[in-house]
Amino acid sequence: MKTSANAVRRDRHSAATPAIAGGPVAPLAPLLAGARARGVADGLELIGAAAALLDEQGEVLHLNARALSLLGDHVVLADGRLRAHDRAVDRDLAAAIDSTLRDQVASRVSLSEAPGDRLGVWIMPVAAEADDAFQLLRAVAIIEPGGAPLRGGLAGLN
Repeated sequence: MKTSANAVRRDRHSAATPAIAGGPVAPLAPLLAGARARGVADGLELIGAAAALLDEQGEVLHLNARALSLLGDHVVLADGRLRAHDRAVDRDLAAAIDSTLRDQVASRVSLSEAPGDRLGVWIMPVAAEADDAFQLLRAVAIIEPGGAPLRGGLAGLN
């Protein structure tokens, strides 16, 4: 089951709807822009990963059902972004997301180290051409309960 983080976001990369032979035609760009993100979201859902898909500004494009179930005590979705309740951890999370997007290097933030209540987030870059208007997905944040390390390394998704 897929769940949107917010109501459907408008594609800020798309241009006005073109008119052909006397009538508007739905632009193809917004449909193509979301196709890769939907494919990644479907794959992560299949393997049971709690995932948030992030755009180039660090805003959430999609938050799957498992990730939604982990929101609450330590991490929330506020103003379209993953945020931590604790102010210092929130700064660390924002810095990790910014670093991953800017430097294309995976990051990890511990949201809680309390015994029995451990929660961490891995942020991994998604390779994309800088001028690719059809590529909105720029990073994936995997929320991991129990503090278990993510399997398979930290290589960026391609």
